[in-house]
Amino acid sequence: MVRPEVAAARVARAQAWLADAESLLAAPPDDFVADRRGRDLALFYLFLAIQECIDLGAHWVADEGWAPPDDAGSTFDVLADRGVIARPVADGLRAAAGLRNRIAHGDAMLDYRRVYEESREGIRPLRMFLETVASAAGL
Repeated sequence: MVRPEVAAARVARAQAWLADAESLLAAPPDDFVADRRGRDLALFYLFLAIQECIDLGAHWVADEGWAPPDDAGSTFDVLADRGVIARPVADGLRAAAGLRNRIAHGDAMLDYRRVYEESREGIRPLRMFLETVASAAGL
């Protein structure tokens, strides 16, 4: 497991970014799509939170000495296969990693309504993962 002091800082950052993203995603879909600055900021916060979860997962896998995953999304499969997180949570986190990739490469800008829906749905598994990390680290 990731060292408690490292986990504490990373979990706190990810939770703060998720809260910031959620506040912007609380807007109705039409308002979200129309607000260029707000939607870009929401996607940036979400990107940061997802990346933090990927990093936490990768640290966990490495610290346990498990075989490294093939890609960011597979990190969560390794954790599910080892019984650390539930399979539905891993599936949600894998989808979040895919969203992070689309945000990073600009593909998310093609359909803001889709990103809006995926973002709102993707926050729950991210929060569940952060709770699991915090619990495992004794926080």
